[in-house]
Amino acid sequence: MIITMSGKAWSGKGTISKLLAEKLGYEHISIGGIKRKLAHEMGLTISQFDILWEKPENKEKFDLKYEEYQKNLPLDSKIILDGRMAFFCQPDSFKVFLDIDDDEAARRIFNDKERIGDEYASLEAVKEATIKRNEENVKRFKDLYGIDISDPANYNLVVNTTDNHPERVADEIIEKFNEKWKMNNVGIFFI
Repeated sequence: MIITMSGKAWSGKGTISKLLAEKLGYEHISIGGIKRKLAHEMGLTISQFDILWEKPENKEKFDLKYEEYQKNLPLDSKIILDGRMAFFCQPDSFKVFLDIDDDEAARRIFNDKERIGDEYASLEAVKEATIKRNEENVKRFKDLYGIDISDPANYNLVVNTTDNHPERVADEIIEKFNEKWKMNNVGIFFI
């Protein structure tokens, strides 16, 4: 069964997806990681790449390509699919959204010295850029697909990671995943 991971920038999608994959023995596929690698190869920051990505003439080259890739993954695969549109592309998956306070997201970005392609002069600059990026992502997917990627109703589980250790978040997701699929519960959980 595929577990899809979506969420705000720097909510821990990559870290938690990797932990889930390790704990469950699943494969981890990161659409953002693929995108970031491509941006780096093109000599672009992720923000510059997003601007290029958003141009209507590039929709087929970028969005539709990644959408088709995600849609073609068999539901019975043991995959953690980490991407903002993953829940949409795999509607029968266990869908998780990770939320985070904007101040904490900015702090995480600013303190990550190994991050490629995102350099900021101040914590406030990071916060402004992160809020803008989240808003632009929501707008982009509303314009392209008519869906709000930030709407909790799209997910089976919403987890706030602001003050939550990744290991604990991964364990909570596994617990709710087991509850949902074993009990056939389709409600929305908030943690």
